[in-house]
Amino acid sequence: MKKAQSSHAISGVFVFLLLGAFAVFATVMVVLGARAYKGSSDRLADHNAERVAAAYVRSMVRANDEAGVIRIEEVDGITALTMETTEEFDVYATRVYVYDGMLREWYAGSDVEFEPDQGEAVCKADEMRAEMNGNLLAVFLRNGEKWITVDTALRAAAQ
Repeated sequence: MKKAQSSHAISGVFVFLLLGAFAVFATVMVVLGARAYKGSSDRLADHNAERVAAAYVRSMVRANDEAGVIRIEEVDGITALTMETTEEFDVYATRVYVYDGMLREWYAGSDVEFEPDQGEAVCKADEMRAEMNGNLLAVFLRNGEKWITVDTALRAAAQ
């Protein structure tokens, strides 16, 4: 009778240890899975920010590709891609620039004082540089350690 009780106690301990081991391994798997998901999610967000920034700059340049409309200027220490358009006798300026970790767009009358913090945030970006060589416009955007380049040939400038 003593043998039956001791084997029953040992099987209970074995089941308890087995459940404990299962709980530990399940917790480890959840933690590893969460880390993998976060890393993948962060990489995807950075990639999407790069794609959005490049597509946004490219579409703004193409939409405003008219002779003399697009220029690069330095305003209050901020490099801005400025596009001036005339609508019903009023001149409006659209500025695309990086401020406070975001690529931004600022649209106002050309006589309105530029306020970089008032621009509409488009996506994450840390720095912007731009160069114009003839009808070739190159915009360089930095997001973290990675630089992306948006090269555009201005068609109207060539005419």
